[in-house]
Amino acid sequence: MNRIEQVFGVSRVVLPVVHPLGRREALHSIDVVQRAGARGLFLIDQGLGEYEVLDVVVEARTRYPALWIGVNLLSRRPAEALEVALDHCGGRIDGIWSDNAGVDERAVEQPLAEEFVAMRRARGWSGLYFGGVAFKYQREVPLGDLGRTAAIAARYVDVLCTSGPGTGQAADPERLRALHAGAGDAAIALASGVTADNAHLYTPHAHAFLVGTGIEARFGVIDEARLTALLRAIAN
Repeated sequence: MNRIEQVFGVSRVVLPVVHPLGRREALHSIDVVQRAGARGLFLIDQGLGEYEVLDVVVEARTRYPALWIGVNLLSRRPAEALEVALDHCGGRIDGIWSDNAGVDERAVEQPLAEEFVAMRRARGWSGLYFGGVAFKYQREVPLGDLGRTAAIAARYVDVLCTSGPGTGQAADPERLRALHAGAGDAAIALASGVTADNAHLYTPHAHAFLVGTGIEARFGVIDEARLTALLRAIAN
């Protein structure tokens, strides 16, 4: 059983990505996520600054204590993001997502990945770490190296998080298949270009779907109908 199944009790989960243009808009989108029946969400500091985003996490927690909430703090290394989030959110943050887990299949040592492991151990953190592997706008990893990359990353992250070539752009299913084959029992997340129409291409190889653009009416505003359609597509 991988970590997605352990935490969420299902084999596949949709985690909407909220782009917080403002506090009120972010809380409205979180209300939509809760109403639609998603099991959790990520907030990313595109719109509000990182501490304002973490303030939203704290406020959302008072509204929905059981809702799983993670963050992506784009300017922070993964270990820093964990420390800042825990300190600001009263010691609870359910998930950390980083675009770059610092895994390099060409190298013997993985210092950035090791740094996160040391931080989570020091803080006694048992949440989910979604570490970026072959992620958009990061170093290109050739298709033939993805299996080895995944095998290394699985030693450091809870969920290997990959994407298409750019924001809102669909991933090549072959690349996802290669990551899945190399990851062993580790979970795989896909974080770009997923919609209700193409989800079937990825469900055999991904366990979590981090979706923003595909469910937004406009940037920062989640469309409940699109989210509901995606939740149904992933469940099938």
